Amino acid sequence: MTRVINLLYVNLGLALLQAVLTFVCYGRLVAFQAHGNAEAYGVFENTTWIRPVAVSLVSLIYIGIARKLRSGSRAMYIRVVVISVLGSLGLAWGISLGQFPVWMEVLMGAQALVLVGLFVAAMQPSVRSQFAKKVAA
Repeated sequence: MTRVINLLYVNLGLALLQAVLTFVCYGRLVAFQAHGNAEAYGVFENTTWIRPVAVSLVSLIYIGIARKLRSGSRAMYIRVVVISVLGSLGLAWGISLGQFPVWMEVLMGAQALVLVGLFVAAMQPSVRSQFAKKVAA
């Protein structure tokens, strides 16, 4: 269980690092995405904020997720498994678009690998047994 929670926090840390770097490198990131197209620049200027703002909000939720996992919440365990699968697929898709600079793709790749590790850790029999469906007596 500790490994699952640690990987959850590593994922969060990488996401927050990416959010901070997005804020710090905002102008260069938007320029990279727009490739010199003024119309595209306006679009990316508005949409580039979505990911770091969302990550910042989700970070608050992660603390609650860890707490509920420690208390044995099956629903939260299922959410973690879903987060790990959808998150890693979403990051892989984001990398495949080629809209981000290499440093951002490296961070996204690292985060995807952590999410795959989170899935593997969550699917271990010792962890799964802690969240097994309760059988009515």
